[in-house]
Parts: sequence; C-alpha cells; structure tokens
Amino acid sequence: PDFASIQVVSYYLQKLAGAELESLRLCSERETTDQQYAANVMRMENSYYFSQQIKERGPEMSVLFAKQLTKASAVCKQSTDAYLGWMIKREFKALHTLFSQISRIRRDVGDKDVPIHIPRATFVKTLQKESNREVMKEKIATIYARMEKHLSEEGKLLPVAWKALVKVLYEWFGRWEKLSTQCYKHVLEPSAVDVVRLAKQAGGGSSSGTNKEAKQHFHSAV
Repeated sequence: PDFASIQVVSYYLQKLAGAELESLRLCSERETTDQQYAANVMRMENSYYFSQQIKERGPEMSVLFAKQLTKASAVCKQSTDAYLGWMIKREFKALHTLFSQISRIRRDVGDKDVPIHIPRATFVKTLQKESNREVMKEKIATIYARMEKHLSEEGKLLPVAWKALVKVLYEWFGRWEKLSTQCYKHVLEPSAVDVVRLAKQAGGGSSSGTNKEAKQHFHSAV
C-alpha cells in the first residue's frame, strides 16, 4: 500500500521513525557511554543502518521518510567526522600537536618567523621520528585494526568509514604538507598522496598482507 497517501498512517510512521532517532541520541549521551569514541560509533552505525534499511525498501519509503533520512544522514556525517578526527589525533598525536602550534604561530607572526618559535632542527627531528614511511605504515595499519574492532561486521560500515578516513587523511596531511613548505621550505615525506596510497593498501581486504600486518601492530588499541 501507498502509506504516504494515507495521512494518518504516514503521520504515525514518521513519528515512530523520529522517535527511533531521538532514542539513539539519548542512548549515545548516557553517562555509561564512552564519549570519546563509543558515542560516535553508536550514532554512526545506527544512523547508517536506519538510512540503508529505508532506502532498500524502495523510493516510496524514501519519500515518506525524507525528513528522517535527512536527519539520519546529518547525524551519520557529524558523528563520522568526530570519530575520524579523534582517531587521527590519537594516532598522530605528535604531528597534530606540532602542526597545530605552527598554524597558531603562523597566524600571529607570519610564515617567516615560525622557525624562531619552533626551530627548524626541532621540526625536522619530529618529522623524522613521527612521519617516516615505516612509522606511517604502522600507524595507519593500527588505525584500520582499531576501526575494525569498533565497527560491527553486520553494520557494513567499515568500507564506508575507511573511505571517509582516507579522504580526511589526505586533507590533514595536505594542510601539513603546505605548512611544511611555506614555513620551513621542507618537503614532507611521505606526501599526502603517499599517505593515501598507504591507507588504501591497509584497507585493501581482510585477507591482504597489509591487513594481517595491521592486526600484528594492534597492541594498545581501545
């Protein structure tokens, strides 16, 4: 039946769908839910599942629940962005701290004077320790293994979330690459493009050698 054309049924179905999304919000905000990552994982998976289930039932259902789909998509994007940001800051803590400081100093004094506040030797030493190719490969593998643990197989969100993470990594490392060049005339290696390649390799499939390596490096993940 065309539920959308039956006004009373349409109203209560939409109220029910809205109540489900509100229940998700309340559950994710409970004191017992870890707010660092678990709340975002809960919102990500459930809003994504909600949207997929509606869409799989055909265009009529998508039209009927258009408002709820829009809200679910917004919840999924917001929580995914927060989760990925937390994940990258956690694994690339030293790099994130370094470039955040550089960005702040640059706004205050300009590109040329940044090395006065953070000496070039300190900058290069940090990069050599935190962003050489092998370290980057290990960190990205750890992120994949951690994400694999956080996201349920039934939710089928891992490939989608990893694709989003690859995009965010490219954006972050692209900015850091630009800051490195502008403030220190130093070429960041591996580059943002190289980081994307490493990330795509890490997410290449559950039977891949890189994925097995990810599990080997996954020692202290949440």
